[in-house]
Amino acid sequence: MPRAVPVRAGTMRLNWRTLRAHIPSYLFILPQYVLFIVFLVLPVVRGVQISLHDWKIMAQAQRFIGSANYAELLRDPTWWKVLGNSITFTLLVMLINTTLALLVAVNIKRRFPGRNFFRTVFYLPSVLSVTVVGILAFRVWDAREGLLNSLIVGVFQGQPLQPWAGHTAILTLAITTVWWTFGFPMLVFVAGLSAVPETVYEAAKIDGAGAWQLFAFITLPLITPTLLFVLSLQFITHMQMFGQAYQLRESADAQTVFVYLFDTSWKFFRFGYASAMGVVLTVILLVVTRVLFALFGRRFEY
Repeated sequence: MPRAVPVRAGTMRLNWRTLRAHIPSYLFILPQYVLFIVFLVLPVVRGVQISLHDWKIMAQAQRFIGSANYAELLRDPTWWKVLGNSITFTLLVMLINTTLALLVAVNIKRRFPGRNFFRTVFYLPSVLSVTVVGILAFRVWDAREGLLNSLIVGVFQGQPLQPWAGHTAILTLAITTVWWTFGFPMLVFVAGLSAVPETVYEAAKIDGAGAWQLFAFITLPLITPTLLFVLSLQFITHMQMFGQAYQLRESADAQTVFVYLFDTSWKFFRFGYASAMGVVLTVILLVVTRVLFALFGRRFEY
């Protein structure tokens, strides 16, 4: 049998001294942990609980139905349609945003007259609220009163009333979102590129490396942590897109998971079913984020 190892009093005193020395640090992070538990952990647990009930907002007792909401979700064609819309939208925005932001960041990192002006212009749409962006999107893309259709018909004599919020709604939403959110990943890439030592580029140039070789074999490997951060944040954010799609909600092609979830809970008052959607979406976000970390996490270069 294994022999018990006695704990020395000196070791206990040392651990207590270490703990006491870190008490101010724990007190500084305590508010963040409280907010994390109250506004994230508890709502997630509560959402899982509600998803297991036929939840009626005015009922005194809620009927437990187990996994019935999840089983119905698997058979719901609207759910699969809006989930496909959200995934398509997210992949489009991630591809366009990441590519453009990285290319612009590589060029805007160089010193040239007006560099700060262009940084400001590129980032400026990001300060707009989602409500403002949704209204602007509606004013531009609306088939009857939209600015784009007015230009096509009045200036270019094109076909009238193009349904931009129809079968091309996801592409329309993606273009709007790229214009709105492009500035943040660009600045993140600029920060990541600034951390790459210039001596690495100078040594590669001496060895005869060209612009493409510098980008592919030096820049990309050295900003892999930044790329992982941008991709993960964009996937989590854009899968939860709501405001822009809600402005174009008259089109079924513009519906996303969050629009469907909102309508299910506040139009039809099926809170249990809506909570099941939220739980499934959370699982999808966790799984895909874990996959991204598995793909990029082992390729960090410092």
